[in-house]
Amino acid sequence: MIHTLQICKVALHTGVFVATLHLSVQSSRANALVNDPAEYEKTVVPFMKAHCYSCHGPDRQKGKLRLDTLPVDFSDSSAASKWLEVVDNINLGEMPPDDEPTPDPGQLTAVANWIAAELRHAQRNAQSTGGRVLMRRLSRTEYANTVRDLLNVEFLPKEGPVDLLPPDGSLDGFDKVSKALLLDPSLMEQYFEVASLIADKAIITGPPPVPTRRNRMEYEDMSGGITYIKQQRSTIVTDTGIISMEHGMRSDDMLRHPWNDQLIPVRGMYRLRLRVGADPGERGEPLYITIKRQGDGALWSGAVEGTIEQPQIIEIIRPFDPNGGSEIGVDILNGTKFGDNNHAHNRLRDAAREAAENGDLFVAGLYKAQMGAQGNIGMGAPHPDSLRTEGLPRVFFDWIELEGPLYEQWPPRSTQTLLFNGTHDHLLNEDYLREIFARLLPRAFRRPVKEVEIDAITGVASSELSAGESFTEAVKAGVIATLCSPSFLLLNETSTHDQPREINEYELAARLSYFIWSSMPDATLTDLAGSGRLRAQLAQTIDRMLLDEKANALTANFANQWLKAYEFDRFAIDRNLYRNFFSPENAGLNESINEEPLAFFQEIQRKNLSLLNFLKSDWTMADERLAKYYGVGSVKGEQFIKVRLPENSHRGGLLTMAAIHKWGSDGNRTKPVERGKYILDVLFNDPPHPPPPNAGEVEPNVRGENLTVRQRLDQHRSIESCAACHRGIDPYGFGLENFNVTGSWREHQDGESPWWPKDAVIDASGTLPNGVKFSDFDEFREAIAAQSDRFLRGFSEKMFTYALGRSVEYTDRTTIDNLVATMKSNGETVSSIVKAIVHSPEFQSK
Repeated sequence: MIHTLQICKVALHTGVFVATLHLSVQSSRANALVNDPAEYEKTVVPFMKAHCYSCHGPDRQKGKLRLDTLPVDFSDSSAASKWLEVVDNINLGEMPPDDEPTPDPGQLTAVANWIAAELRHAQRNAQSTGGRVLMRRLSRTEYANTVRDLLNVEFLPKEGPVDLLPPDGSLDGFDKVSKALLLDPSLMEQYFEVASLIADKAIITGPPPVPTRRNRMEYEDMSGGITYIKQQRSTIVTDTGIISMEHGMRSDDMLRHPWNDQLIPVRGMYRLRLRVGADPGERGEPLYITIKRQGDGALWSGAVEGTIEQPQIIEIIRPFDPNGGSEIGVDILNGTKFGDNNHAHNRLRDAAREAAENGDLFVAGLYKAQMGAQGNIGMGAPHPDSLRTEGLPRVFFDWIELEGPLYEQWPPRSTQTLLFNGTHDHLLNEDYLREIFARLLPRAFRRPVKEVEIDAITGVASSELSAGESFTEAVKAGVIATLCSPSFLLLNETSTHDQPREINEYELAARLSYFIWSSMPDATLTDLAGSGRLRAQLAQTIDRMLLDEKANALTANFANQWLKAYEFDRFAIDRNLYRNFFSPENAGLNESINEEPLAFFQEIQRKNLSLLNFLKSDWTMADERLAKYYGVGSVKGEQFIKVRLPENSHRGGLLTMAAIHKWGSDGNRTKPVERGKYILDVLFNDPPHPPPPNAGEVEPNVRGENLTVRQRLDQHRSIESCAACHRGIDPYGFGLENFNVTGSWREHQDGESPWWPKDAVIDASGTLPNGVKFSDFDEFREAIAAQSDRFLRGFSEKMFTYALGRSVEYTDRTTIDNLVATMKSNGETVSSIVKAIVHSPEFQSK
């Protein structure tokens, strides 16, 4: 496909494309040099004269910094950098120096706040688009979704565009803001490579490369190891399977695929099934297992629900790669440990043996019970009575089978989508080529296309035929050219006017679909746009789209970024300090914790519930693991369902979710400052000013001290320059101190150190910046819930940015007010704000 390579690369680097893209990132620049000149004259100038000019004025310029002539123009990068240096030194307590008169703390704070506010205002000006929606490229998620819906092609993990394209830039918390979505020659090269892979994946003719095969292994027929297994005290071989009390089981060569005698013959989707049951024995506790393969980690973890008489079937459908282990292992996580070598168990073993040899079977039984309670049966040659295994927990393994590679259909749907008339020899000509792309391009470009556009893409494909390539290779060439076209890569709403104009219905359909679905319009949207009926049926259309499965993109993309869910695992939890979190019954809990906030948003979206549930609710979303961890409800299985919370529960709302507490911790201690920043940013869209460089962290305890994080923060705030910022942040974090690193409720200090004194009681009191005091978490949550209007405004600003791909500007104030009012009069639902944004003049104009 060398000919196509040259054609596409030339097209990608044409001056028209570069010029068009360059024009799209232009923005208006605010005329005002400073946002608040009155405060500058009233507060900053007198302060500078009194405390700064003697060292940084006409006579002296310490550090080559002169402040009396420093321009008050934060749009000038040189001046802004000097103002940044000033505020950093103020916040670090280095200006004014110690040998100068100490300024009033209130004045110091006022000057620092004014500079920080002006810097932020200048940053917003730099990001400004003048209130216009700019042309932008598709984000990599939108690109992948569009390819999926355009060509009906699905990708395995690590094979699709999301994995192969570089991460997108982010602005205002989202990766679809035009100012952050740059497009340079190196990225264009990657688009070409990805388009080539997509074309190869989308068009496959002939039989499947590897036949689907189901291989089953009956555990009682295990070759090689069966004799060894029969000799172990911890296993029992029956006619129908193997019972294990200790480690677990492994598969053998019977699961190998005959195609190449490998466990996984080729990368693809496979179905793994295991028939297993358990008897908890005298201990009475559920038995937990994990299914794993070397290189893939845990495939499944959980309690065995089946019994030995009526085993259950565990089924896993997932992608596998040939690179990895050659067997599937099933480990019992909380079985009995036979033959442990540690000294404590050896002492118990010896004591039990000695008592038995002396005829004191009662004492020997006590030692044996103690060993059993510790999950251990002694080693060596103990008294015969101590070899009895009756009453021990055990797992029955019946069979395991692996089926794959799995194909949804053959030929793939993507091939049938493109080669819609089949591959009969008499059809494989240039007329068929043209018909293929005449059908494809209007969908790919999301608008009617001109004949010349069809000619261009068909010409690329025809050139491959002329060069001796097969018909399918020629179609691939046309697909590559299509996916590399500016009309596909860019959301380009052409405008030749300086004044805003109403976008046409095809453009409206595209805006709507990339807002709600993060993908291209479907046939219904396109038909409505083509007949000029979309605006007239906008409300009904939005309702239909929100009910579609593709509306899950609002959770996967908007909620994921709004809630910072992609950062929930930014710190690993300390295994030594929080051992319960990693106990067998909590296997897979971390994933459930991370899913809860997203499942919560999705439930609110699907059921048209109030977004104020994020502030306070009497329900949450949980699967079996999370419900047990929280101690709420009775949930079975891995499906997240709505769970009603008990009246005395501390759960309910975003602030009580363990994922948020993990985010606001460093793995061994809570971080109230981080939690406070999260609340301000996520709930209120009011992030605090960034800290100065080298501001420092709250240090860990020194030897001999047992100060809580709060006590150490009190010391940190004794520095006035630090206190000014922390007063507006820390109370939000202190209110969450009853939740530890793993999101568990606590009354006393834990984490960081295993030897906290008994009087280290959690203090979750504080005073919010608005003057509202709270004495505990429940009062804190009520104080946050009382700021519902502030939350709705912040949420509206976030979703407005996400929907339009641009920052909120001062000219949008009336629109945001209207969004909040509309939400409040319609139950604060997701659908109400989506409709309000779509009906706004900003959304419908260019």
